[in-house]
Amino acid sequence: MNVTFLRYQALNAFFKGDWEAVFHASLKDFQECRIDKKGIECFFSRRGDIVPEQEMEKLEACGARILIQGEKDFPPQLAHIPSPPVILFLRGELTPEDFPSLSVVGSRNISSYGKRALEDIVSNVARKGITIVSGLALGADALAHKVAIENGARTICVLGNGIDFLYPTQNRAFGEKLLKENKGAVISEFLPGIEARPEHFPIRNRIVAGLSQATLVVEAQESSGSLITAQLANDQGKDVFAVPGEIFAPNSAGTNQLLLNGEATPALSGEQILQTFGIENLSEQKNARRRIPTTDTESEILTLFGDEHRMHIDDLIRHSELSGSVISANLSIMEIKGLVKQLGNQVYAKNV
Repeated sequence: MNVTFLRYQALNAFFKGDWEAVFHASLKDFQECRIDKKGIECFFSRRGDIVPEQEMEKLEACGARILIQGEKDFPPQLAHIPSPPVILFLRGELTPEDFPSLSVVGSRNISSYGKRALEDIVSNVARKGITIVSGLALGADALAHKVAIENGARTICVLGNGIDFLYPTQNRAFGEKLLKENKGAVISEFLPGIEARPEHFPIRNRIVAGLSQATLVVEAQESSGSLITAQLANDQGKDVFAVPGEIFAPNSAGTNQLLLNGEATPALSGEQILQTFGIENLSEQKNARRRIPTTDTESEILTLFGDEHRMHIDDLIRHSELSGSVISANLSIMEIKGLVKQLGNQVYAKNV
């Protein structure tokens, strides 16, 4: 059973967070917590083939760990997208410096024009400290990851298969090298041993778009999966850029259609994307923020977070002797300094 967010909420509420009890639950239990029929049938048809201890051994063998929504280290960017993931598997590390990021997608058979455009745009974005997110596929994806690292940025690879295998095989050595050198991370929603399938890639693409502040489509044919990523990014309220292409080139038919429909902004340079981001001088901003001294009050507020990655302002006030107005005013200044980030609805994440 695919643990969708709605199923996760129902199971978590009914079993009070006891996931071992969920695994051993009866059909009646699942029916009482109102799991849909398809989910129930899928779970009970596959439960006999799953040995949790063996799955954990496979994760440990490939150096992966589990991220669970609502818990520490789960990317907050993914908690607010439609159909958010509940569980992610991670190899390598995600850092606060990875966000904001730019996702880059495009044709597996990228043209010489597409390569030139991608290298020019992405290199300029990467030099400003922007992490590049893509899917490790052949063509545009692999080139985007490579250009990011060559220009001093980190990169995140999102897989459409099990976390234990870097697919496709042609890019496996590259992926292993970036993990070994701590230049990025690999993420998947799929357990070890699960093969790449066509139906997995739209699932993967929503993660690619969700992790990023904006998405760049370099080249795409009319039926390209890159257009799905662009649509998902639009649905998530993210900025979408597309490289304009020759009107007779099949690889540009999809990107040109995005531009014609007003679903993307023409991408003409890396500087233009950074300007739209509002972070033209991100590296300089980060360094400047680090040089601004932290006041005693700010340090006290940071201490309130403890091991929590994010907290609502009401919880900060409740656990502090400071007044609400003092905490609110200081959070605004701390956000400017880059010490915290507001995730929306007065929920704050600690950046240090």
